[in-house]
Amino acid sequence: MSGRPTPGMTIPARRWLPPALLAITSAILTLVVLEGVARFALRMQGKGKEAGEVAQYTEYDPVLGWRKRPGARAVYRRREYTVEVAINRHGLRDPEREYATPPGTLRILALGDSFVEGYTVPLPQTATQVLESSLTRDGHPAEVINGGTAGYSTDQELLFYRREGHLYGPRIVLLFFHYNDIVYNNRQDYFGTPKPVFEMGGGNLRVHRIPVRERPPEAAPATAVAEPESGSALVEWIRNRMWYGAPRAYNSVARLGLWPPMPQVPTRLELRVYETRREAEIEDAWEKTAALLAAAARDVEAHDGRLLVVYAPNRMEVDDGSWRLSRQLYGWNEQGWDRRRVAERLMQVGRENGFPVLDLTGPLRRANEGWGAQPYLTYDVHWTKHGHRVAAEEVQRYLSGNGWLEGQPSLRP
Repeated sequence: MSGRPTPGMTIPARRWLPPALLAITSAILTLVVLEGVARFALRMQGKGKEAGEVAQYTEYDPVLGWRKRPGARAVYRRREYTVEVAINRHGLRDPEREYATPPGTLRILALGDSFVEGYTVPLPQTATQVLESSLTRDGHPAEVINGGTAGYSTDQELLFYRREGHLYGPRIVLLFFHYNDIVYNNRQDYFGTPKPVFEMGGGNLRVHRIPVRERPPEAAPATAVAEPESGSALVEWIRNRMWYGAPRAYNSVARLGLWPPMPQVPTRLELRVYETRREAEIEDAWEKTAALLAAAARDVEAHDGRLLVVYAPNRMEVDDGSWRLSRQLYGWNEQGWDRRRVAERLMQVGRENGFPVLDLTGPLRRANEGWGAQPYLTYDVHWTKHGHRVAAEEVQRYLSGNGWLEGQPSLRP
């Protein structure tokens, strides 16, 4: 007689219970292991505040508000990266350079904020170093100087060029522009830290206050890692992934009570540059921004250089999921907000003032839609090493395609 049960037969508990217990035990052990891995990763990667690391290698500057301290070091520890930042003797996150240009070398200076400083990646992976290596391999020995400083706006970049940047004798100056430069060009502080601000009068720009007020003492950086809000690191990991990647699904799960629903928060002023309706405060900031960029172009030309403004888009301008998240979070409707608004207006400012603008939105968007590694970090607004590489490749393509490298030093016969 066959040992198989026939319809209607009852299988003894001793036959099905062990496999069921094994499956349940395996599932529980798997969840425990995943929970342990998630908690270990959370503690190892940390959640320190950016201000804590920045304070370790910056200092007060009476003209610029703050500057990087020569010889200083700091380590950023985030869930997606651990990177050491080392500052050279001239106060740049860059290899050691002399002010004098080496014979037969093309000097390029990059100005900008944290996108140029690039503290999310090791120095060799920053856009400036990738561009330098690529130009040299292509027969144009070059030094691409990293003049970026986290938190700087266009006004500080202009002042840095006037005081320090021009001493390197760059033939090409790349000024990287980000959406939040617009509003902060019209403010006297950056998240509570005093900064310089220009006044406009009779069509001219002048610095409002020198010296800049000293910044207040920094609060001690957070070092402890908070426990997950849900009590489970694994649930928090899933929650974070859905928050950034699937906001509608996030709220659907929230209705089941697993976590709080996504809040709707007020729109910060610097984000109103994407609003289709014109507001007086934003228009004033754009007017000053245009004047600062035009002044930078004139200053660079006066030092026998050429200025290229490079637009570094916000992640939501590149990634559709981030755009949906922003609209959900801030309650933006489709008609009142346009993620192309800043890039298009910057291009218009360039045409009106006679300087070129390279918009990186398209190339970064194509990279974001590909199957490979993404150009932006998931939990951070900055570029990955792939984003830095895309930026470097597009800058080189522009310089080569528009004749900016003609007549420059070359290894080719």
